[in-house]
Amino acid sequence: MSENSHQDVQQNSQTQRSWLLLCALLQALGLLLLHQALSFDWQISKSPSLILTGYAILLTGPTLLIYGVTLTTKRHFYNIVIAFTIIAALLGAYTGTHMLYPEYPDLLSHGFNFAAVMSLLTFKTFIFASSTEQKNGQWEVSYSQLIGNTCRLIITLLLAGIFTLIVWLIVVLWAELFSTIDIDVFKDIFYEPWFVYPTLSLAHTIGVLKVRSSNKIVNTANHLIQTLSFALLPLLLLLSSVFLIAIAFQGLDALWDNGGSNLVFVLTLLILLALNLAFQDSQTSPKIAHFANMALLAGIAILPIYLAISGYGLWLRVEQYGFSVSRLWAVFTWTFLTFYLVCYSLCIFKDKLNWLRSLGTINTRLGLLLTVGLLLTQSPILNFKYLSAQNQLARIHAGLTAVEDIDVYYFAHELGVAGTEALIEIEAHYAQQYPQLGLRIKAALDNTEYEGLDNKQFDIASALKIIGTQTETTLPKELLQKLQEYLSDYKAIAANSTELLILPVELNDDSQLEYVFISKQNNYSDLSLFYLEQGQWRRRALHFNHSDELSDQELVDMLINGTFEIAPSKFKSIKVNGVRLQAFDY
Repeated sequence: MSENSHQDVQQNSQTQRSWLLLCALLQALGLLLLHQALSFDWQISKSPSLILTGYAILLTGPTLLIYGVTLTTKRHFYNIVIAFTIIAALLGAYTGTHMLYPEYPDLLSHGFNFAAVMSLLTFKTFIFASSTEQKNGQWEVSYSQLIGNTCRLIITLLLAGIFTLIVWLIVVLWAELFSTIDIDVFKDIFYEPWFVYPTLSLAHTIGVLKVRSSNKIVNTANHLIQTLSFALLPLLLLLSSVFLIAIAFQGLDALWDNGGSNLVFVLTLLILLALNLAFQDSQTSPKIAHFANMALLAGIAILPIYLAISGYGLWLRVEQYGFSVSRLWAVFTWTFLTFYLVCYSLCIFKDKLNWLRSLGTINTRLGLLLTVGLLLTQSPILNFKYLSAQNQLARIHAGLTAVEDIDVYYFAHELGVAGTEALIEIEAHYAQQYPQLGLRIKAALDNTEYEGLDNKQFDIASALKIIGTQTETTLPKELLQKLQEYLSDYKAIAANSTELLILPVELNDDSQLEYVFISKQNNYSDLSLFYLEQGQWRRRALHFNHSDELSDQELVDMLINGTFEIAPSKFKSIKVNGVRLQAFDY
């Protein structure tokens, strides 16, 4: 290469880096605007669709450009980036339409799931787009480039992430160091969003560009990962084989009782990752002893047995509790793991030592299928929230889920519009027969701006049950209003309660009843004391002292059943300038 050509390449490379840094800066400014919109309740923050569309555009397109654009990038890569960014924006808008609460925690829970899937899709798109080449007029994916780009991406993500973290720690050190000598200007500036977003975005992009330009470091790290993965693979396969033998003697019941099916799931996933990182694009068997090679193949070939065990455990959970969004994701993951490992096993039985020749074809095709599947999970075709809502609704109508076990808060907040529609149907069928259920649904859906939903405030009087020896007591109207205000302020308590109980008791010898309010839930109970003081009803939280013999829930059950006594305070209080100093019996 001539000196002029070399200078042209350097100039083009410098120009490209400048454009990518500008892209990172624009991405940071866009994220900053969305942050400010959520912080200051701008009009855009009222629309989850617009928020998720904005995040989808900013986190997909610029990221693909930063990671994928080089001096040798072909035109088709840019076409794929544009197409994927548009798809991500449309999926973000669709996901946003199924959210009812454009604020924490709903925006976080729905947005996190969408962000996780789109992040994985972004990097899979980068891998396939940068590994696609045209041969004889046809587009095809080069597996050697595919696995090479995957390993380089892992290394780049890791090293660029470490570099970004170090930069941020230096910034924090800078701010805190000057703060110790009463110079707070840096602390005031560095922790502001308008400084944080550009700093982290530019630091990350610089880290990516530096790692990408250091081919020797990347190749060395890749070789190290391959070597370590090949060392770990026999250990993981040995663990799986020994555990399979142990299961034959211990049985599966012990595995289900201790939640072991999830660990089997994790073990299988680790083996799949280690296997692909160890062999990468190799076409021949590793140069090890024949016996060791056959043992390695046998360990891989029996892996579908583990998936069968894990799948059976998953099926038992679904049969018992129905489909939740997390279980649907578990089924999705299990399905693709099964595809991979069954294909590997079939190739081993068919080709034996030459099975690695088929590894590229399997991984490429299933990788594309996985990409399509992930896209569908964010679309109307495979909407897990809708599928979960319909499944849980069918179980309720079939009597498989008891009315008191209906998780209305999950329907309203985790399932979005689909869950709200299901709750409206549940309320229409069961609220009259079960007033407590109607109150829980009203509490869960309170302030929901959803067309067709009756937004009248829930009425506690119809769902409140008086317990104890004075069940004929008429509750004061002012007390009911105070209880109503309390549950309006803490809607999750009413929404998650299976029973709302009130216990009239005399606690301070003033011939005036106090009331213990019990919000009973499946695994927890909220207790409050309501008492009249100077003509006003007031509330105090109640807590049990620690007991080694009984759990709080058991103590609550005994209280409800009337197994209690009124005990005077052991110590009187001390007043210091009108403030009580009180001894507690712990």
